[in-house]
Amino acid sequence: MGRSRETHVGNNARVKSRGLRQMNVRRIKTDEGPRLRAIRLNALADAPSAFGSSLEEEQALPSEHWTRYAQEAATSETMAIFVAEEDEHWFGLVRGFVHKDYSEIVRLVSLWVDPSRWRLGVGAMLVETVIDWARGRGAKCVQLWVTETNQAARSLYTRKRFMDTAHTKLLPSNPSLREVLMVLELI
Repeated sequence: MGRSRETHVGNNARVKSRGLRQMNVRRIKTDEGPRLRAIRLNALADAPSAFGSSLEEEQALPSEHWTRYAQEAATSETMAIFVAEEDEHWFGLVRGFVHKDYSEIVRLVSLWVDPSRWRLGVGAMLVETVIDWARGRGAKCVQLWVTETNQAARSLYTRKRFMDTAHTKLLPSNPSLREVLMVLELI
């Protein structure tokens, strides 16, 4: 079966793909702290070497943390979390935030797609949504750190025109792994 794709610029994107009803990418809402916690813990359990924090660290965070985090991510001018949703079930997330020292740089972090939705364009939609959000803010570039050994993610970012840099660092949650900085120039 072929894939049909429908994408909208802005904070919402939609895709119809391989028998899926419809995947929608949207910014989280202020009251979605418990759902945010659940998908974040799923991501950390599924791909522990892809993130800077650990499952144990984030499981220990109180529910008030997730409530505040969702409220901020839904309303902040400098940070946003987007989710990929189908039939009200979340299958992916990504966060974008303005670099604390350089307002023209947006960082893309915490990208995760449920393995049941791999190779359906969900990751690409999430990345595109952060890029659109960055452009809407007038950012000059989007940066991200990715583990050198995560070839699937690196391939996605390369398809989206991110370029490797010479900057590397150890992954905080697993110092045996190294991350590389990738950059997408928007101007």
